[in-house]
Amino acid sequence: MSREQEIIDAIRAKDKKVFEALYKEHYRQLFAVALRYVRQATAAEEIVHDVFLMIWNKAEQLTIQYSVKSYLYKAVVNASLNYIKKEKTESGKQEVYMKVQVRDEQEQEERERKESLLLSLEKALDILPPKCKEVMYLSRFGKLKQQEIAAQMQISVKTVKNHLTYGFQKLREHLENQQLNIWLAALILLKYWRH
Repeated sequence: MSREQEIIDAIRAKDKKVFEALYKEHYRQLFAVALRYVRQATAAEEIVHDVFLMIWNKAEQLTIQYSVKSYLYKAVVNASLNYIKKEKTESGKQEVYMKVQVRDEQEQEERERKESLLLSLEKALDILPPKCKEVMYLSRFGKLKQQEIAAQMQISVKTVKNHLTYGFQKLREHLENQQLNIWLAALILLKYWRH
């Protein structure tokens, strides 16, 4: 009986001494092989440990055709390739998740920004006189032409123009003041945080 066969038989019989000797003899080489594939010391360590653990747990069913060394080498290479494949899948999933997450956050921010603008616009429109407000609504939201607004409200086109000019001026003033207030609040907060 060859030495190889003795080692195989001893492992099948769960001989701890033989198994530990085998581990010590091949660990460094197998670690180097795994490291060459996965390029991470901790991952390479885990792969080698897992291969030896698998051999110990399945010792009775162990079928080694050539040498123990080539069996170990092949097992470590396969485990390393599986690790790489799993990592690629995980990083791919992570990348997709991150892209979706970022897109969702951007869409949410955009929605909130639009809602905020609409609310500001609604408040600004509320300061306008009723007729002027109606003209502005029909023009901006109803997308009606000045002649159509005039016909619908039974007023002259000149009056429609006057309402629109006045309305836009008031809206601009109101929204500019609001922006100025936001800017002042930011400055005050900034000054407060620095102290």
